[in-house]
Amino acid sequence: MTIQGYLAQLADAMARMMPEREQIVADVRAHIEEDMQRGEALDAVLARFGDPANLAASYLSEVPLVSASSWRRAVAMAIDVAIPAVIAVPLAVMSGQVSPDTMRLDPAIIGLLAVTVGFIAYILVGESRFGQTLGKHWLNLLVVRESGARISVGQAIVRLLPCVLHIWWIDVIFALFTERRQRAFELLSKTRVVTIDPAHRWYLEHRPSASLPGDQAAQMQ
Repeated sequence: MTIQGYLAQLADAMARMMPEREQIVADVRAHIEEDMQRGEALDAVLARFGDPANLAASYLSEVPLVSASSWRRAVAMAIDVAIPAVIAVPLAVMSGQVSPDTMRLDPAIIGLLAVTVGFIAYILVGESRFGQTLGKHWLNLLVVRESGARISVGQAIVRLLPCVLHIWWIDVIFALFTERRQRAFELLSKTRVVTIDPAHRWYLEHRPSASLPGDQAAQMQ
């Protein structure tokens, strides 16, 4: 494996908006280059550093994470729900007017199903790939593993189950009594929602075009 490949996997193990992401990658790069300058082979150096995901988790375990407040999470969710609702509500009204004895699928019903599937995909991709949906992005919130690392698609699915199963109100109650304000299915998926510095978000959005190895790989896909 090359240095770039290793650093790409390291960066990919962390949410893109995690404030310490760039510094961790830069620090690991410096250590690798320093060891190689002393004559150590790259394979030996990378073997000593171990799996990139585990290394990222080790670094992030030292990063203090601040649990997001309930009101900010509620506003972020309201924003995310409002986006598809603007489309879904009119379609739902139209589909309700379809004659029950019709033998074909009304376009309104098809559209409603498409919006539902699209919303689920939006949540899963946003949280597993970027750590954020639009609502969380605007409220400076980040979804991470309990270690601070980027969550997987499987964890994103578990987080979404309460909405799919219509038991979200039971799920939310847990956040009122847990130390890190975690919902029931967040405890089950070992994930949490934390706040990030707005100044850091501004920097990421306005910095020069240079990016981390993991970001470059994602852009090429």
